[in-house]
Amino acid sequence: MKTIKSVYMMTDLEGVAGVDDWDPRHTDYGNEAKGVYERSEMQRLLTGEVNAAAEGLFKAGVREVLINDAHGAGRTILPEALIPGVRIARGRNRPSWLLGISRQFDALVQVGMHAMGYTPNACLAHSMSRGILYRANGREMGEMGMAALLAGQLGIPWVFTAGDLHACRESEAWAPGIVTAPVKEGLSDLCAIHLAPADARDLIRERIQEAVQKAGDIAPVTLQGAVTIEIQREEPWPAKLREGTERVDAFTVRYTGKHFWQAFHHATYGKPDMPLPE
Repeated sequence: MKTIKSVYMMTDLEGVAGVDDWDPRHTDYGNEAKGVYERSEMQRLLTGEVNAAAEGLFKAGVREVLINDAHGAGRTILPEALIPGVRIARGRNRPSWLLGISRQFDALVQVGMHAMGYTPNACLAHSMSRGILYRANGREMGEMGMAALLAGQLGIPWVFTAGDLHACRESEAWAPGIVTAPVKEGLSDLCAIHLAPADARDLIRERIQEAVQKAGDIAPVTLQGAVTIEIQREEPWPAKLREGTERVDAFTVRYTGKHFWQAFHHATYGKPDMPLPE
């Protein structure tokens, strides 16, 4: 059995139990009492699930946990409420998406995850933003798959997902053998049946320990050879595009790289030459 000592935790918000509406930070009422209350509740719910995941990892013998606060502006997890022993990567103006990722990590886990855009009945489904569809070598993918492919480029297997049932099914299609914790079941874009937060945390704490035990049997998610990423929007792309972007049609652009890491960082950050971390 492979020994798992260092874990990278990717987090988002929309897949957390108790969350079934969009983050209000950009709404007209975002800075008013209603918006502040709604976002504070979401932050507490996410932080609770992140702590449960970390507790389970430590109980399973993991020694290092780096948490990527990856939702929106990267300031969604409440740092002072985190359990001792973890580290957190957060903030704006990010040089890359998976902050601090390196080959030293033995496994990738994902918490608070939603399904990719246009998934039927999934709650708060989207891919990076609403109205966008991503494909890698012709296969549709969401944010979970993107993170898994970036980690897989470094030989890191994706072993656990907590989130909407639809997200869990999506992760199982990408990573055979992965352990999942469905903390809610989406019924529509703004509706779901949720576990009580305490039950969701118990489920995460239990299942993530199972994931650590099974990690040696789960292969990293990879794409062989050159990779093409297509991004299709509901609105036309602007007339001026980033250098190196290929326009497929008014609604679709394409990026090609020698591997997923290169194509993704070209598409997302305009950095096709970003080196692979050691």
